[in-house]
Amino acid sequence: MASPLARTIPRIYLILALLAAILLSPLAYSVIALALFVLQVYSAYRPFRADLSLALTFSTLLLLPLALEPSAVGVFAALLVIPAIPLLDHSLRGNAINQEFLQSEGRKPTTTLKALAAALLVVLAISLILANRALTFTSVLLAAYLVGVVAYIFYGIPRIPLQESIARVRVIAGKTAETSVTIRSRARMPLHAQVTSSYPWVSPNPARLSLGRDEAVLNIALTPPLSGPSRPQLQALMIDPWGLIRIDQNLQPVELYVIPRARYAEWLAKKFLGRAALEYSPAPVALSTATARRVSGRGVEYMTSRPYQPGDSSRDMDWKRMCKLNQFIVKEYGEAQNVVTIVAANLTVKDAEEADNLAYELITSALTLAGVNALVALAVYDHQEVLLTTEAVEPREILRRTLRLAQNITIAEQEQRFLQPPEIRRLKSNIAQLQRAGTESAQKLAEILRLEDEVMQQVAKEHPAAIAITETAERIRPPAIVAVISGWNHDTEALLVTLDRLERRGYSTVSVQASPAAKALGVAR
Repeated sequence: MASPLARTIPRIYLILALLAAILLSPLAYSVIALALFVLQVYSAYRPFRADLSLALTFSTLLLLPLALEPSAVGVFAALLVIPAIPLLDHSLRGNAINQEFLQSEGRKPTTTLKALAAALLVVLAISLILANRALTFTSVLLAAYLVGVVAYIFYGIPRIPLQESIARVRVIAGKTAETSVTIRSRARMPLHAQVTSSYPWVSPNPARLSLGRDEAVLNIALTPPLSGPSRPQLQALMIDPWGLIRIDQNLQPVELYVIPRARYAEWLAKKFLGRAALEYSPAPVALSTATARRVSGRGVEYMTSRPYQPGDSSRDMDWKRMCKLNQFIVKEYGEAQNVVTIVAANLTVKDAEEADNLAYELITSALTLAGVNALVALAVYDHQEVLLTTEAVEPREILRRTLRLAQNITIAEQEQRFLQPPEIRRLKSNIAQLQRAGTESAQKLAEILRLEDEVMQQVAKEHPAAIAITETAERIRPPAIVAVISGWNHDTEALLVTLDRLERRGYSTVSVQASPAAKALGVAR
């Protein structure tokens, strides 16, 4: 980039040349010179936008010899432009930084070069028609400058201008990994580059780079799916310092090894089971829902408050109630409630990506519950039948069963859904409101909605999801948690109806895999 002094001197020269044209040229030419003079002086104090500044400089260099021609010979008038060409060079460089990067193949002229070439051809044609030597020589001179710059660009930038380092990344499918690579330019001149990716899961940062002699660091964030390229491509779009030629190059800076989520979860589960076999005693765990009970000593869950008794600890004092009742009150604690979790799993998916995610969620959910030694019951089904229902079982046994169940995930074609899933609670609320309205039209509409609800209840009742969850829930008294692991595909209506009924009985529900249907019911995690 030129120094400020190298930019200022050509501008001062150009302003003085325009001032001379105003004073020495006839009135018609002086008007042109005066307009250019005012614009140049104004831009010196209030710089224009880069593209407007380039247009002004280029127009001034073309029209200045025309204004000076009456006072000088045509060839000499054109030569007076030469000292101001560094200002054009500076304008081109300033505009190149802000140019839009367009996709191209190989080396292509930019919009700037096309516009300048078209303007020179038009002016040259007009000058030949009018036999104006000043315009002709000026057009040829500026064209020679552009040709020289383009030739130097082709000489200084090789066909493969960038050299990248290679980073090797191991990442679990669906997880985000970050890495850094270095980009080195082999060109003999600085380059403006933009790095993009056609894959939505690859994010290079920074998107724009200035490449000179020093290496540039490019950070890459990757969140790969299960199936994808092992060497994802990045597109580097480059522009020379003058913004006249654009070049593209494909980069492959990352060797990617994607670990399936299911395999990673399986490894964690087997590691946990191997450690648990050494740490835990083989004594069986009670297979019934444990309820909170009062114990001697201080527990972890607040139960109630009672009058003070000799021997109670002062740290258990209920100061708020003491001030209110004006007597000594202590808080009583008990063991935390051990609530059974019913894991309802739908083993039907639409593709391998969803199958991998389902296996991961199933195994890691069981692993999490085993980590806190919670009692777990299973309700497993697919699009055709109930596969497994259990009572509340010791969590390590459930983990072993989920490892086997993950091998039985079925990929099946799913029916396309055109309507949003029904909102059970809103439907029942609307029916109740219409029945209270009392009008004939409201009763008819309530009858239609009641028919919809009955049909949906009947269809859900015969679905494997409803059968599996209901059968398991009959063995587990509330309070209990129903954790749904499903893609919410064929079982959407059955899940909505069944979970709504269980919530009314005191069960809590949560969806491990969020979906619009789960959010509508309010069970999304």
